[in-house]
Amino acid sequence: LTLQPAMVERVEVMRGSGSVLYGSRALSGVVNFITRKGGTEPLQATVEGGYDSATDGYNAFASLYGNVEGFEYRLAKTRSDHDDRSTPAGSMENTSYDNDGIYVYAGYGFAAQRLEYTYEEYKSSSKVYVEDEVKNTYPLTDFYIESPKRDRDKHGLYYRWDLDNDWLQSFSANAYRQQNDRHFYTYTETVWYSRDINNYNNLDTDGALMQMDFQRLGNHRLIAGVQYLYDQIDQTRHVDTVSWTPPIAASGVEVIHDKADTETWALFLLDQWYINDQFSLTAGLRQYYVEGELDETDRESLEPGKLDSDDKLIGSLGLVWAASETVRLRANVSQGYVYPSLTQLATGAYAGSSYVNPDASLDAETSLNYELGLRLQSRYLTLDTAAFYTRSDDYINHLPCTPRDDCPGSRDRLYQNVGKSEGYGVELYLVYGNMPANLEPYTSLTWMKRKIEYQAFSTWDTAVPDISGRLGLRWQGTLLAVPNLWADLYLRGESSSDLKEPGTTRDVIEDKAGWGTINLSGGVEFGRDNRYQFTLDLLNLTDKKYIASTENLYGAERSVAMKLSLNW
Repeated sequence: LTLQPAMVERVEVMRGSGSVLYGSRALSGVVNFITRKGGTEPLQATVEGGYDSATDGYNAFASLYGNVEGFEYRLAKTRSDHDDRSTPAGSMENTSYDNDGIYVYAGYGFAAQRLEYTYEEYKSSSKVYVEDEVKNTYPLTDFYIESPKRDRDKHGLYYRWDLDNDWLQSFSANAYRQQNDRHFYTYTETVWYSRDINNYNNLDTDGALMQMDFQRLGNHRLIAGVQYLYDQIDQTRHVDTVSWTPPIAASGVEVIHDKADTETWALFLLDQWYINDQFSLTAGLRQYYVEGELDETDRESLEPGKLDSDDKLIGSLGLVWAASETVRLRANVSQGYVYPSLTQLATGAYAGSSYVNPDASLDAETSLNYELGLRLQSRYLTLDTAAFYTRSDDYINHLPCTPRDDCPGSRDRLYQNVGKSEGYGVELYLVYGNMPANLEPYTSLTWMKRKIEYQAFSTWDTAVPDISGRLGLRWQGTLLAVPNLWADLYLRGESSSDLKEPGTTRDVIEDKAGWGTINLSGGVEFGRDNRYQFTLDLLNLTDKKYIASTENLYGAERSVAMKLSLNW
């Protein structure tokens, strides 16, 4: 996520399918990161500073913002610098990182219209941890990864007009231009040769969205729009090989240049039908049109030209029943569609000592998702739970090349539509607030099973833990005459996980056994209008040694993280 947490004002979670309005990855909901905007006074300021003992690192944030006769503005600067992660198993080498960012916002409302401009600059550099098992797996004898540059610039415009006429409620449009500049370095040493690879990657993205919200037509409310996305990648790889076995690999320097682009149009229409006071039905369609092209390449195994174009119509259907003032039940079914990336279609990439070849004939990944949910919101109890089932086809992964693939290298790999995937589970969020001493127990849990069906075999061992989540007890109140205090004691963890793939079976139960950490967070608000906040996180209190299912390195040791925020 190339977004500074300090820039985020709040996070909104929208349950139910959003694949029609927000794209096919929003099958079960949408998470919106709302960035900070203007203020309420002509001149305001915020300064924040944080420290993390696990990385001996700091986070800093400063912002000037305000509102001058309706003109809102904000200027912000962030900076983070963290060393290698300290864990109960020792220091994890090559895990340090640093980043900094600039954020500019300007907005003005006139009558029923509003215009906003944003500029974001994000620069980061990081090293990448590689476990010894990977470094020393034959034929590898050493392997090093670093991302010395991962920068992003983004300009965005937003416009909204609340017409509120006879047929149109509002019209909104936004457009952005984003440029990513990345440098990725790998060093590979095998029993046959050593190889330095410097990958310089420029990805430019233009995006635009236009949406119309119509007035209610009887019991129907229509939303219609069009979305445009253009991606262009221009990358150069410098491959420097020193070989002591010329028959396998030749010594020398190879420069590889590729340029490719994809263009995507999407039309969408959503109908919200309020059947009566209890039932509402939401139905939508989204039509995709995608075209791609490999503009330039000097690799012998590739040839410039048009990539496979595609078009796909997906839909979603959702029903909500307001059983009472406190209970809502929902049922959703939605389709998903993900077109292959430029890396998979046109340019390829290196994975360790092997080059992964692109495949211009890849099919898009498609999916079908079902969900049943319940939300109960009473005076003391909040319950939100959902059961889901997802079936995906044409799952894309890379596998070793076979003779019929006609790959240029004997040890190459190839992006392929390897098979299908299937997943189901239950999500639960529960909070109870009617406890003595302002105590509030809560839990957020997920039970999930996932299967991948390869051509050679199928397996449920897909690195997904059966159970994961958080269980805690919160408190808020006054202690020793100090008001506005809060505390949160919680257990975070997950069950064990396995991973099996074609060509290799890797059992990770020993390293990724079920784990749980005990943590305590607390904070206080003070000063005039509670303008100052201090938070303290005591993490992994038992100094548990563990590896999360989403990572390849040990979690942080018993550590302290703190943050002080000052507002004027």
